[in-house]
Amino acid sequence: MGFRLNLNENTIKKISFIIGLIIVLGFSYMVGSSAYHIALTTSGGGYNNSYISDEIYYVDSARRILVNVFGYKGQLYPYSGETQSNYYNFEHPPLAKYIIALSMVILGDKPINWRIPSVILASLIPLILYLGLSIGNDIKWIFLGVLASLIASSDKILIVMGSVALLDIYAAFFLTIAIVFAFRKNLLLSAVFVGLASASKETGLFGVLALIILSFFLYGKKFLAIKKIVEIILIVIVVILIFYIPLFYHFGVLNIIQQTVGGYKWDLQSRPPGPPTSTPSGWLFNVNPFVLSYSPLLEADTTPIIEVPAMVSAISIFISCILYKRNYCYRAGVVFYISIFLGFWIVYLAGNYTLYSFYSVILTPAAAITLVEAIDMIMGGLIGKNENNVSSV
Repeated sequence: MGFRLNLNENTIKKISFIIGLIIVLGFSYMVGSSAYHIALTTSGGGYNNSYISDEIYYVDSARRILVNVFGYKGQLYPYSGETQSNYYNFEHPPLAKYIIALSMVILGDKPINWRIPSVILASLIPLILYLGLSIGNDIKWIFLGVLASLIASSDKILIVMGSVALLDIYAAFFLTIAIVFAFRKNLLLSAVFVGLASASKETGLFGVLALIILSFFLYGKKFLAIKKIVEIILIVIVVILIFYIPLFYHFGVLNIIQQTVGGYKWDLQSRPPGPPTSTPSGWLFNVNPFVLSYSPLLEADTTPIIEVPAMVSAISIFISCILYKRNYCYRAGVVFYISIFLGFWIVYLAGNYTLYSFYSVILTPAAAITLVEAIDMIMGGLIGKNENNVSSV
């Protein structure tokens, strides 16, 4: 007497989702454990063994904000004050520094604890990609969600930036959620997370351009699209301003505005000669990766096998959409990838020729979704051809 397993489509989808989730949790664990190991074993090199590269600016500033703005009285790491006592890193937004400061309060002011938030955020990115692409969608997107998670977790820059207390991984994390909500056609929630990314580092603002383009793709050149764009811009501004409130209160609104405007001007200027620099196009081929540490050597390597196909896919889809007005124009990953890449090139052409490879970590989630969107289109085309062939027989 044989055993017959009768599963309906919904049950198969649930089983597939659980299997996919288990696999993706493995990817997230791999990213987190690898980043934690690097965070634990890497020394600072050029500055002091306590700090890795630009951590000296962000951690010192986070500590001063914690003490002078929020009035923290707890024990602090003895090595502090390497930067000037009145330096608060106003050239960058404050959210990531608040989170670094919070980790000092909860875990203690120790080098590994500065980096724990980065480790956690990097490890969550593959999981967020999977959940965002698969929940509520068919089995195909469960498979593509696993694939997007694999692609992101295979990008070397994600693990490297997940091991240090720099701002870029915070922007990458919030942009991941923003892209996922945009993929699900919830542009206003996406705007909230673009705002959070922009409140962590100003490169998150490239997401605003993506949401503007997606609004036109979703609503057409209509009043509704303009209305949605205005709402998106207002949401992003409000979210950013919320995190400036403690600084406004402590330092004065006008002072912070002047410092912030000065910071944006500084973003458009080249830095003095020093660490390896590269163009945004150079990141595609891992040209001149930024050296974060020499003990041991830790470079912000990109992954050409991911970035080059993602760029080719994004450009091909975007151009064909513009030229032929195909029904697949609304591709969140593609639009975010193009917008972020274009944003960096605008900064470069505006006069900042000292861009560093570690900035490119915010491309990681967009690259992963771009590639699976391209695969989805190929699968859709093949299915369409097969259906046409069957119907013609």
